[in-house]
Amino acid sequence: MSTKTNVWFLCNYDTHLNDSDNEILKELWSGKWNIKDADLCKQFISCKLETEALVNIFKKCSEDNGYIEKILDLAISSFFTYCNINWSAEPEKFELQEYFGTDWPQDIDVHTKLQSDSEPLFPNVLHPELLYFSSQIFTSLNLLEQNLIHLWWCLRSKVTHQRALEESSATIYKDLELIIAKLSNEAQTLDNSRLKVLLYTEIAQAYLIYGRVQKVEEYLLKAKETAGLKLELTGILGKRTKFQQNALPQLALTSELDSTVERESAEISHGDSALPPDIELQDDVRLNKREFIEKVTQAELPSLEQTLCLLTVQYIQKSQAKDELMAEELQPYIETILSQQKGPWSTRVAALLIRCKLEANHKRTVERAMMQCETIVNDKTNVAAVSRLSYLWASGLPSAWTWRQQLGDLYLSMGLVKAALEEYLRLQLWEDVIVCYTMLQLRHKAAEIIQQQLDIKPTVKLYCMMGDATDDVLWYKKAWDFSNHRSSRAQRHWGNFLFNHKKYEECIPHYEKSVEINSIQESIWARLGYAALMIENWELSAKAYRRYTYLHPTTFEAWNNLAKVYVKQGDKNRAYRALMESLRFNYDNWKVWENIVIVSMDTGHFEDVLRGIHRILDLQGKYEDVEVLTLFVRGILQDSKDSDENSAERLRKRVLELFGRITSIHQNNPAIWQLYSDLSPTNLLKAQRLLKAYKGYSQSGNWASNPETCLKVMQVTELLLEHSLKARKEAEENEIQQANQQLSSARLTAQAVIIASGKQEWLNTKPLLVELKELFNQVTEYMMTVMSLN
Repeated sequence: MSTKTNVWFLCNYDTHLNDSDNEILKELWSGKWNIKDADLCKQFISCKLETEALVNIFKKCSEDNGYIEKILDLAISSFFTYCNINWSAEPEKFELQEYFGTDWPQDIDVHTKLQSDSEPLFPNVLHPELLYFSSQIFTSLNLLEQNLIHLWWCLRSKVTHQRALEESSATIYKDLELIIAKLSNEAQTLDNSRLKVLLYTEIAQAYLIYGRVQKVEEYLLKAKETAGLKLELTGILGKRTKFQQNALPQLALTSELDSTVERESAEISHGDSALPPDIELQDDVRLNKREFIEKVTQAELPSLEQTLCLLTVQYIQKSQAKDELMAEELQPYIETILSQQKGPWSTRVAALLIRCKLEANHKRTVERAMMQCETIVNDKTNVAAVSRLSYLWASGLPSAWTWRQQLGDLYLSMGLVKAALEEYLRLQLWEDVIVCYTMLQLRHKAAEIIQQQLDIKPTVKLYCMMGDATDDVLWYKKAWDFSNHRSSRAQRHWGNFLFNHKKYEECIPHYEKSVEINSIQESIWARLGYAALMIENWELSAKAYRRYTYLHPTTFEAWNNLAKVYVKQGDKNRAYRALMESLRFNYDNWKVWENIVIVSMDTGHFEDVLRGIHRILDLQGKYEDVEVLTLFVRGILQDSKDSDENSAERLRKRVLELFGRITSIHQNNPAIWQLYSDLSPTNLLKAQRLLKAYKGYSQSGNWASNPETCLKVMQVTELLLEHSLKARKEAEENEIQQANQQLSSARLTAQAVIIASGKQEWLNTKPLLVELKELFNQVTEYMMTVMSLN
C-alpha cells in the first residue's frame, strides 16, 4: 500500500482524490471502515491473535502484495473504528459481533491482554477489542517486514494503547523508544518534507505523554525547522479591559512561514470540516480578545503549522512551572490557533480544552471555561469521522471521556460539588468521588458506592479506593491478594497510605514492590526518595532520586534533594553536578543558590560561589553567612587552587567588589567588615575597614561585659593599630593627611578599649591587654615624634 494511502489519510492534507488512487484509499476517505473480509477476521481471531501465529499466517502469503495490503486495510479499519468511538462525544451504537462477522472468543479477555505492567484500562474505554485486534496485526506486520508504514502504524497503536491505560507503562515506553529510533532512521529517506513534519510531531506527542520534555523539544525544533515555521513572542502595546485608557505592553505571537518551503495553501490543507464554536467572554470588564495598537504579523497557518503551534503550547505546559507567568506566555499561542478561520478539528478542540484549564483559575474567565467545556462535551454537530480523526495523533487530543472529567473538575472549582460528583460517578472516577463526598461531609457514602461496585465486579482499583475511603489498610492487602501479587496499584496505594501518615520506614517496601512491577511511576520514585531521605537511608534515597530525575528531569526539587543525599554520602562533586541541574530548572530559588554556594565552596568551584552569593543578594537582598565568606577569603589569601587548578588569587578584585556590595547592605556586621579588611590591598584600606568592624562590635555599648565579645574587640583594635601605623609609615606625600587622621582615630579607639577592658577581670583577655597597651604606647610615641618633626 502506498505511503499516501496510509499516512495522508490522517494528515487530511490533500482532500482531492484522483482517479488513479486505489479503491482502499477511496474507502478510507469515505469514513466507512467496515470489515470487508470476514474470513480473514475469523482466521486471525481463531488463532487468538497471538503474534507468532499471525506472523506465520502472513509469511505464507507474503509474496502476494495484495494480501498484505488487505491485512493492513483490515487493521487500519478496526483501529479507526476504535478511535472514532472513543473520540466521539456521542458515539453511535456499535455491535462487535456484527462488525467482525463472528463472536468474540470468551477466552480472549482484552482487558487482561491490554494490561501492561499491571496497569489496567480505564473503565470508560469502549470496545477495546478493536484496539487489541488492530495493534496485534500492526505488531505482527512490523515483525514480518519493518518499513516506514508498518513502524508508523505501530507508533500510533502504541500511543493509543498507552492513552487507554490508567497509568504510564514502562514496557510500552521501551517499545516506543525502539520504534521511534527506527522511524527516525526511516525519516531520513523521506523526500516529502510535510510527511517529515507530521512524523516529528507525532513522535514529540508520544514523548509528551511520558513527560520527556528534552525529547519533545528536540522533535518540536526539527518539525518547525522542516516546516519553515517561525513563532516568536514579542511585546506590543494593547488593551485587555473595556475601560482601559492607556495601552500597555502585551505579549503577542508573530508567525512567519518560509516561502522557500513547499506546502499546500491553508485553505486546501484544512478541507471543509466544521469546527467547534469559540464561546465569547461575556465579562463586564475584560475584553473578549486583546486589542493591539499595532498590527501583529501573523501568517494564515495550514493544518500542520497550527498543530505545531499547539505542540508548542503543550511543551511549555509540561516543561515550565504552572504559574501566572506561564499562563500569560501560553495565551498568545492559543489565540493564534483560535483566530484561524479553518483548521483541524482535533487541534481546535485540544486548544479550547487547554484554554478551559487556564481560565478555570480566574474569576473573570471561569464561567466561559465551563460553558466552552460543556459545548465540547455536549457536541451535537455530528462532525464527520474523517474530520474528527484528522491529525489526532499529532494534536495529542485525549479521548472523549476525559473531556467530561475536565467538565467535572470545572464544576468542582466553581463549588458545584454535586454536579461534579454526578460526572465523576458517571465516569467511575472513584478518587474524585471520594473527594466530593468528603467535601459534602458524606464520606461514608463513598464507601457505600464503592462497596456496591465491588459486589457487582471486584477489581484491584475498587479495593484500593475502599482503602482510601475508609483508611483501613486491610483493603490494600485484599487488593494485593486479588491481583495474585502482581498489581503495582495495590502496593502504590498501600505505600501512599503509610507515607501520608508519616510512617516512612513502613511505606518503603511497598513503594519498592510497586516500582519493581512498573518502573515508570514518577511520583512513587519521588516519594520513595523522600521516605528514604527521612530515615537516612542515603543509598536508597540516591537511587530513587536518580531514577526520578531520569524520568522527570525538569523538577528542581528532586535535583536539590539528590544533591543533599550526595552531601550526606560525602560525594560533594556529584552533589555539585546535581545542583547545577537543579539550577537549570529554577534560576530564582534562593535556597538552591544557597546550597550551590556551600557545595561549590567545598568542591573548589570558586566562581560559582561568587555567582551564587550575588544571585542570593539579588533574590533576598541580604547575605550573612560568615562561615562561607571566611572560607572564601581564606582561599583567596592562601591562593588555593580551584577545581580546574586555577589560582584563587585571580578572583580577588571580583571578591572585593562582592564585599563592597555586601557591606553596603550589612553596614554593622563586624565579622564581614573584618573579612573585607583581610582582603584589602593596602594597609590604609585595611585600617579603615577594621574601624568599621570595631564600630559593629561595640555598637551595643556593653561589649566589655561579655568575655567573648571583649576579646574580639581587643583583637580587632590590635589589628587596627598595627595597620594604621603601617599605613602612616608607608604613606605617600598625598596620603599623609589621611593616614594621620586614621592613626589618630585608631589611637583614640584603642584608648577607649584599654580603659573599658581594663575594668574587667576576664582571664582570656589579660595577655592581650598587655600587648594592646604596648602597641598603644608605640603609636603614641610615633605620633609625638612625627609631630615634633613637623
